[in-house]
Amino acid sequence: MIRNLLTLFCSAAWMLATACPALCQDETDAVQRKINQATLDGQVVTASSIEPARELNLPPKPIDSAQTTQELSTQELAPETLAQIAAPKVVYLQAPSPGSIHSKELPTQGGVLLQSGMGQLRVSGAMSLLGVYGSDRAFVPWSPLFMLPPPLFGGDTPTFEAHARQSNLQFLYSGPEVAGWQTGAFGKFYFTNSALTSDIYGFMPVVAFGEARNEHFRFAAGLQPDLFAPRDPIVIPMTLMGGAGNAGTFRGQLRAEAFWKPNDGFQATLQTALSDPISTVLIDSSRRSTESDGIPNFEVRGVLGFGEAEPLAGGRKERPMELAVAGLVGRIRNSQIIYNLDDIDPNIPIRSIIDIGGMSVDSKINLTDRIGLIGEGYFGQGLGNYAGTIFQTFNSQTFQAIRGQGGFLEAFVYLTNRLHLHAGYGIDAALRRDLPASPGAIARNSAYYGCLFWDISPTFQYGVQVDYRETDFAVLSDNSGWIVYNQFAIRF
Repeated sequence: MIRNLLTLFCSAAWMLATACPALCQDETDAVQRKINQATLDGQVVTASSIEPARELNLPPKPIDSAQTTQELSTQELAPETLAQIAAPKVVYLQAPSPGSIHSKELPTQGGVLLQSGMGQLRVSGAMSLLGVYGSDRAFVPWSPLFMLPPPLFGGDTPTFEAHARQSNLQFLYSGPEVAGWQTGAFGKFYFTNSALTSDIYGFMPVVAFGEARNEHFRFAAGLQPDLFAPRDPIVIPMTLMGGAGNAGTFRGQLRAEAFWKPNDGFQATLQTALSDPISTVLIDSSRRSTESDGIPNFEVRGVLGFGEAEPLAGGRKERPMELAVAGLVGRIRNSQIIYNLDDIDPNIPIRSIIDIGGMSVDSKINLTDRIGLIGEGYFGQGLGNYAGTIFQTFNSQTFQAIRGQGGFLEAFVYLTNRLHLHAGYGIDAALRRDLPASPGAIARNSAYYGCLFWDISPTFQYGVQVDYRETDFAVLSDNSGWIVYNQFAIRF
């Protein structure tokens, strides 16, 4: 009991220490108004967005070097003036104030802008310090996905982690226009190694793709978010409630999109993709037991946007409602793990093919300029590689696909332009009769969560989140616990 009280006291001290710079800040009314004007929530713009112009929010069209040279040749300018015009430009911009730091967010402005005749490159990012307290052990303690079973011999097992692996860099490139197609690229990298659940520092891409688009079509290739269940809750951990209602991850993908916008109050988008059957971005263990069967997965998503995009609290500009339906088909191959001939089970095939399939529905509704809802639901089989069914793809004893469903629902409110609250519930459930009778099998994983983001300034952000998580194991004892996150981020 004393140990738990001491741990809670330390967690509270951590929260006060990280929030202290904000509490001690003294601003005049004029400075406050200036910050409010500059505090623009970074629009969550992914390849799942319905607006083609919002896909990358590319900077203005770069200077045509050939045209510039031709114009300069007709003028008499001093050599130093010519050198100044021809040299690449470096512009320091004030960073925006995104509502949260998460892995599907693209920068709209801010950072450092490099410009030359070949295009523009905008570099932005964040330095993050995250403290995570758990009342009991979770997998993984620094970015929990589910609770671990209680200790066999009793005793308390609280945990505390402090790390900077959520620090990130973003690179947004706006290239030249080619035959009426605007080119560009985007990349985002976290300071972690091999997977988002790794405890080793490194430099890992979560998004890295190039694109070509015009008013009606878009083509993109690279590491991109899934079209299946792409909507995310607004939370602090970069694992984004994976395994607790939020399916969808990131993988190599070739994508084509078409847009139909008859007027400003309505838009329809059709997205299709051929994607890598195996993703190791979230948990780097899939290739130990599964591999592709020689063909890519096929994903498709249809999106409807209703109402005109309008300014909302926090500097957002969104439609009143977005509704999307997505589907997925594919297959993977697995095999028995054999160390010697005695390990072969004659009752099941040595090698098996698993059919993967699923359907998802997601939506975002802005009820007012300050209040709204975000939700997503899915069902299918073999979706462990898509962060569905608690990362379980197949039964390790029968080698058959595991079926399941899940989803999340979140409500949010912007108390001010710089202070917003998010609360929700997410759950993943696997069909119990599909699970193996093994210690690692999980039948259900759920989480209640609430988080508060405070944009102290366009550069500094403080966030706090509290989760109550419950994990139901098929064989071992169930467990539940509290997780408290405190994050202090410096953005540029």
